[in-house]
Amino acid sequence: MFLTLHLFFYFYSSKSFTNSSPPLHISETSFLSIFLSSAVGILASILLFFVSGDVLYACCRSLYNENLLNKTVEKGTQPKIDISNDEFVSRPQVVERIKEILQPHKNHSYYHLICGEHGTGKTTLARIASSEVGCGVIYVDIPADLSGLDKAFGKAINFASEKISITGQWLRKIKSDVDTPKISECAKALKTFRHASEVYKAKHDKPMVIVYDNVSYLVHKNPKILDILQDDAKHSADDRKYIAVFVCSEGSVPQRMESRSAWSRAKTPVMEIGDLSKEESMEYLIKKRKIKEVDVKKLFDLVGGRIIELKTVADDFLKGQEFEVVKKQVLNKVEKTFRSAELLPNGLYYEVGKSIIGDLLNSNNKSNELSFLDFNKYFDKTEKLNEVLGSNIFSYHPEKNVVTFQSQSVKCYVHENADIFSVPGSHIKIIEVN
Repeated sequence: MFLTLHLFFYFYSSKSFTNSSPPLHISETSFLSIFLSSAVGILASILLFFVSGDVLYACCRSLYNENLLNKTVEKGTQPKIDISNDEFVSRPQVVERIKEILQPHKNHSYYHLICGEHGTGKTTLARIASSEVGCGVIYVDIPADLSGLDKAFGKAINFASEKISITGQWLRKIKSDVDTPKISECAKALKTFRHASEVYKAKHDKPMVIVYDNVSYLVHKNPKILDILQDDAKHSADDRKYIAVFVCSEGSVPQRMESRSAWSRAKTPVMEIGDLSKEESMEYLIKKRKIKEVDVKKLFDLVGGRIIELKTVADDFLKGQEFEVVKKQVLNKVEKTFRSAELLPNGLYYEVGKSIIGDLLNSNNKSNELSFLDFNKYFDKTEKLNEVLGSNIFSYHPEKNVVTFQSQSVKCYVHENADIFSVPGSHIKIIEVN
C-alpha cells in the first residue's frame, strides 16, 4: 500500500498541469529505477520506525525496572521458607549470627562466606534471617541449571533482568558463544545492584546486602561467574557500596575463594553452620517425630546431627522398618560414595585414603580432625587433593582450617569396615537394643 501511494504521487507530481504539454513517456529501465528507489526508501522508513520504537520500549522498561528495584530493596526480597513445622528445628543462635551479618554498619568493609555441609539446614537458616531482617537484603538463589541464572537474578530483584532492545538481543545472540550470555547477565545484574546500592545508601546511610545462596553450583559448572561475583564483592566492600554474603557447601568453594587475591576483603574466620548437637537431635526425634528414646540413641549414633539424614532415617523408621534395615540402607549409600571416590580397594585413591583415615582415627587424635597442612601432604598435585576433598568422604572446615569425616554416617561405615581400612582397635558397632 505504501509503495502504491508513493508511485501515485510521484507520477502525479511529474505531469504537466497544462494541456499543451506532451505526454509523459517512461522507459522500463526508468520505471524499474523509480520502483527500486521507492521500495528502498519505504523499507528504510519502516525499519527506522521499528528500531526507534524498539529502543524507546527498552528505555521505558529500564526506567520502570529501576523504580521497581529501588522499591524491592527497600522492603527486601524476603524469600519463602517451605518447610513444615514437624521437620523444622529452630536454631535461634545461628539465625542471630546471620542477622548480624545482614545488618552492616555504614563503614562495613568486608564480604562474608557462610559454609555448611549439604543437609545442615544452611539455606533454610539463611532464608529465615533474610526474611526477618527484610529491609535492604536481596536474596539470590543460584540455580543448579545455570541457563536460568538470569531468571534467578530477575526474581531476586523483582523484574526481568533483560533490559536491552529486541534488536540488541538478536545481535548479541549472533555474536555470543555459549558461556558469554551467562557472564553478560551476571555483569549486568551486578551493575544494576551497584546502582540500587547507591540509592539505598544515600537514603539509609548504610550499605545494602546481597545474599548469594548455593554458589557451590558455580564452582563446578562455571567458576568464572564465581570469580566475577567475588571480585565485585571485594570492590564493593572497598567502596562501602554493598555487602555480599556467599552461602556454600564446604569443600571446593572456600578453597577457590581463599586462593584468590579478592580474599583480602573476606571476613575471617568464616561462619560455619554445623550439625545439630546431640541434645538438639534427640529433641527433634523424640518431641517432633515421636520416636522412643532407646531408638533415638541408635539413630543418632548412625547419622549424627545431620538434619537431612535424621529426617530420612526417622521417616523410614516410622514406616515400620527395622533398625538394621535402616542402617543397611544408610551404609550402602555411603559405600557407593566411597566407590565413586575411588577410595575402596583397587581404587585410585585407596592407599592415600586409608592413610588419611588412619590419621583421623588415631588414638591420640581425640577430635578426629586433621590440619589442612597435614592433609595436603598426602597429595603431589592440587587437582588430586580437590578431587578427594570433593568426593563427600572428607570435609574441609575453613573456620578451623581442618579436615574431618564428611558425616557421622561416613565415620560409622569406616568403623563397620575396619578391616578394609586397617583401622586398629575399631570396635564401635551399632547394635539393636531390645
